[in-house]
Amino acid sequence: MQIKTILLHMANDDAHAGRLAVAVALAKRFSAHIQALYIATPVSMPAGATGRAASYGFMAEATAIAHENAERIEREVRQALDGLSYDWSVEEGDHVELLTERASYADLVVVAQSAAVRAGERVSLHHIPDRLPLETGTPVLVLPPGLPATAPIGRNALIAWKNSRESACAVRAAMPFLETAESVIVLCVDPPGQRTSEAAALVEWLHRHGIAARPQSVIASGGEVGDMILSCCADQGADLLVMGAYGHSRLRELVLGGATRSVLEGLSLPALLSH
Repeated sequence: MQIKTILLHMANDDAHAGRLAVAVALAKRFSAHIQALYIATPVSMPAGATGRAASYGFMAEATAIAHENAERIEREVRQALDGLSYDWSVEEGDHVELLTERASYADLVVVAQSAAVRAGERVSLHHIPDRLPLETGTPVLVLPPGLPATAPIGRNALIAWKNSRESACAVRAAMPFLETAESVIVLCVDPPGQRTSEAAALVEWLHRHGIAARPQSVIASGGEVGDMILSCCADQGADLLVMGAYGHSRLRELVLGGATRSVLEGLSLPALLSH
């Protein structure tokens, strides 16, 4: 499927400008329409805020400030998207729920991690990168904190592959990126003492689509699989990670750990996730 509608998550947060810049670049690249959804409800709160009264007071004040800033941020959007097709709307509520409602009518959702949340300076109220891939069938592009506005996305792609429904959905969703990539690596993390042919099988399928992918296999050495995936991304100079999200239940991953969770915690490059 082509990317013709991009749902852009906008908010009064530290990462909205980066999301906007990426969405603009993708809209130009794919000749896509952008649905810019500005949600005035805060996405995070100071880590030191405690108690129900403090939380309620912060939420009310931060929401009022977000509404005050909506007009300024809309001007940023209008200027950045000059000459492009887009629409703008303002809502209040749970960010994941509102994005999920609109995601059915989009081909890609652009969200981001917060640098302040990852640094422990703020507490996430909605856990958007974690929750959204589970709530929608639309692929979600998660941007890491501090991604340069001019950073390429998908020139060198790495697919974290295992033969699962989630991974297959992610690869198919990523085809518009993979078809124009300069290099594509299919990575399999094999259990100790085992070698699978799953990477080679996907590479063969991609070759039939005109994508010159290369297989790579590593052996799980007892560490986090997600950390191994990120390490391989860094070694290969990847600028896009494609992977299925939460092959196990999210509760199991939260308790036992999992590749999706550790990837999101340490994400240093854009990741296209699909469940």
